[in-house]
Order: sequence, then C-alpha cells, then structure tokens
Amino acid sequence: MKILFKICLLSLAIVLGGCQHATKKAINTETQLTILSINDVYRISGINQGRTGGLARVRALRLQLEAENPHVLVLHAGDFLHPSFNSAQDNGVAMITTLNYLDGAANVFDENMIITFGNHEFDKGKLKHVPIMNQLLAASEFTWLDSNIEWAPDTIQSNKLAPYVIKSYGNYQVGIFSVTGDIAHPQYIDQFKDFETTAAEMVPQLKAAGADFIIALTHQWLPDDLAMLALPEAIRPDIIFGGHEHFAQVESVNNRWVLKADADAVSAVVVQVDLTNREQAILPQIVPLADNIIADAASLELINSLNTDIETTYCQKHQLDPRCLQRILGITRTKLIAEETAIRRFETNLGNLLADLAKAEFKACQADVAIINSGSIRLNQNIAAGDPIIAKHLHEMFPYPSDLRLIEIPATLLPDILQHSISNWTANGHWLQVSGVSFIHDPDDETVQHIHVNNDDEIFNPNANDRLRLVVPFYLLSANTDQDGYNMFNEDMIQKCAVNGAELKNLFTDYLSANPEGIAPRRDYRICNTTKDHCFNEH
Repeated sequence: MKILFKICLLSLAIVLGGCQHATKKAINTETQLTILSINDVYRISGINQGRTGGLARVRALRLQLEAENPHVLVLHAGDFLHPSFNSAQDNGVAMITTLNYLDGAANVFDENMIITFGNHEFDKGKLKHVPIMNQLLAASEFTWLDSNIEWAPDTIQSNKLAPYVIKSYGNYQVGIFSVTGDIAHPQYIDQFKDFETTAAEMVPQLKAAGADFIIALTHQWLPDDLAMLALPEAIRPDIIFGGHEHFAQVESVNNRWVLKADADAVSAVVVQVDLTNREQAILPQIVPLADNIIADAASLELINSLNTDIETTYCQKHQLDPRCLQRILGITRTKLIAEETAIRRFETNLGNLLADLAKAEFKACQADVAIINSGSIRLNQNIAAGDPIIAKHLHEMFPYPSDLRLIEIPATLLPDILQHSISNWTANGHWLQVSGVSFIHDPDDETVQHIHVNNDDEIFNPNANDRLRLVVPFYLLSANTDQDGYNMFNEDMIQKCAVNGAELKNLFTDYLSANPEGIAPRRDYRICNTTKDHCFNEH
C-alpha cells in the first residue's frame, strides 16, 4: 500500500483546525481513522503543578476528537508504570486507574485503546514481582501488545495481552503490532526479538489477515525506528508511533513517518487517515497539551483524589504531618532548569549544582571530575525563581537510588565518555551533567571539542599512562543495569573512599538546609553548544 504523508506541527489554540501546509484535509467518512498517541507518561497530573500535560488533558483531547471524527484509536507507546513518586507507593495502580478512565467509564473495557510495554514497565523485574505485574494487567481495561516479547514459562499471563490487533473501519482493516526495545532485562522475560525479526513476522501475517494499513507501536531508540522504516516493502509498517526519548520526534523514511510525543503528555500525536484513498495525505500533528486544552473535569477529579490519597498514606506511613510532602526544604532565587528537553540536551544550572555537589563530596579522595546521567534527574519541570523547593520535588527528582562511587579510569577514556554523552542527541537520559570538565558540543557534526579538565587552560591531551578519578552514579557501573550505554565502565574501577555510597538526593537536601537565604546556581558554559552559544568566545 502506498500512502502519501504530510506533517503539520500545531502551536495554536485550535487543536484540530486546518493546517496551512497540509495538501488535503482528511474527510469525515466511515473509513476515516483518527489516531491519538502518547508515550512516556509518568505523572498522571502532568508537570508544572498540573498546568502542563497530564492525562486529564489527554482525556479532553480524546473527547474533542471523538466528537468530530467517526473512529478514534488511542495508542500508548510505553513507559508509564514506573518510575514516579506514585508508583513508588502503589506499584502503578493509580496510573492504571487513570488510564482506564481515558474512555470516561470505569469498569468497562476500552476496545479503542492499545498500549505496549516500555523498558520502565519492567523496573520491578524480579520473579517475585510477577504477581504485581499480573495484577496490573488484570486491572487494565485495554489491550497490551507484546509482539516481540517471549515471556518465561508460567510467569506473565493475562487475557489482556495480544501479539497483534486487527480493527475494521468500513471495508478496510488496520493491523497493529508492537516492538519493545531490548533495554531492560527482567527475570520473567526470556528474550525481546529484534525489530527486524518482529516486522518480518508480523507485517506479512497482518497483510495475510487482510490488513490494509499497518501500524507499529514501538518503544525503542529512534535510530531503530528509522531502520525499521528502511526495511524491504514486504516487511515494512506504514507508520510508527513510538516512545522512549521523552522528546517530540517527527522523522520520515520512504515517505513514512515515525512520530513520538513529549513525555508526561506535554504533547500528543494526532494523525488522520482516510483509508478509502491510497493517495490521500495523512495529516500527522504534534498537539501541545497546556493552556490550549481545558482538562476534563471528571478525570481531573479522579486524578486529584488519587494523588491526595497517595500523599496522605505516605505521610501517615512515615508518621509525619499529613502535608509532609509539601514541606519547604529551601528556596531558589534563580529559575532551576530541570525540564527534560533541557536537562537531557544542555548544561543547566541545576545539573551544574548537582554535579558540583557530587565532586565536592569526594574532594578528600582527589576526585577530578563528576558526571551525572541526566536520566537519573527526573523532575521534568522547572522551578521558578522565588519558588519553594518542597519535599515532593526531591522525591520526584530522584525516584531511583542516587548513590555515588569514586572510580579511576585511564585518562584517554574521557573523550569516549563525553562522545557517548552527546550521541543520539534527542533528549536522552545518557546525556551528562558534569563538574571538573568543560568542552564544546557541536550537535551538527556530533563532536566533542576543546576538552579541559580541572580548569586547566591547556586542551586535554593525556598520555597513555595518565589516570583520572571520576565520581559517577553506581547505576553507570552496575552489572545489573544497562549502564545507560556506558559500557566502558565496570565495578572493578571503584576505588576506596570513605564517602562511597553518598546519595546525591541527600547532598542536595543538605545544601538547601545550609543555604536558608536561597540557592542561585548558574550556567557557566562548561558545556558550550555551538547551535546556541558563542563557544569560542566563551572559552
């Protein structure tokens, strides 16, 4: 099937109005399909104190689409059970409850919502967690796709699981299959089949079953999605709705689109397809979800109730005041930049502060450099100048252990570490916030230049025998994680140091206590970006 594609990025309050650059608007017929897709949603209420994103706005957008279009299909490309403050308390129950209500009805199976697994669905990945996963699946009122997942025998079992779905719209049929990247390695999964093997199996099978249009719902790196659309025609999906990078993506290969929304439903992807005309333009749109969308009142009431119950239970469990999570820990006198599209792509003032605190803690052990993978800093919102920093901010910022270790490496390894940090530069969690090192990042050439260590004016040019001492999160060393791709590290590099195991979360809390007048971290161009900075002037 040959289908032409056009893209229209919306920044207007009118969500589904005409797109000036689209060649033709899809016609409302019984064979028009409207697809709404989200991905990487960790907070049911969104970010910025609920002013941006969140599932109540997704519900509102769905309502609007359903009022204007005969068929609406809702997709979620994975990552929602973990990690969040809520899921640390309830294992993802509040998230499932809220997703169940995206059709506006509790205790009713939603035939028009299909979800796949992201890597964070497997944060609880031990065999002892199988009952938790099965309970969440049983409570779900939607279909989960597991096309490329081979479950270990007698583990994950549910009638909500399916290898694929075929849905009929008039005389046309749409097939949907999934790919979950081989990122997490839970004990209850024997293997994740790769995207090419999965496509080679699923696409012909769906076509043989009568599918006229094939959707891949994926949670994998963007380069893998692009490679999937470069496969031979016989095994190539018509469109990919994906997740994982936390940053809106609009890419095409062979006139077919890969589309991803921003994390926490800060945006959604909306696509209109007229299945009656193979030459009809598909109209994909990235729809922002903020002031342009009024949150659905019933969903918002549910979300607020769930959040209040979880927060109250947490405080009671710890024998604290019922509003313990609202306790003010400090004040910021400058805007703290922690929103993921910034802290996962650029040097930010919060990133600088955290890396500096880590390096300072290990000063007595002669630390040269500290690096913090930005995926471990998960607040995903900025804190305005003059605003308080509350206890819940800390819980949301560090949902995982933030323990640090001192390691020693060959100094010649540092450029490779920094090169991996900038690789696949689309708001990925392996991007580093740093202390004790500065460099120029050229995103166009995908290079690291002019590296300096310990404020040395000379460009870093180590000898083969030179060594460096780095402070790193244990996650980047552990044999039990994916190390965010830093496979040049291992636990054998750890050096003796009395403060090994120090928690970055505690260092930040102590820093706030030591500065009651407020904190004012700043950006100092330790990572200079050639697309936004005057780098050679700054250095």
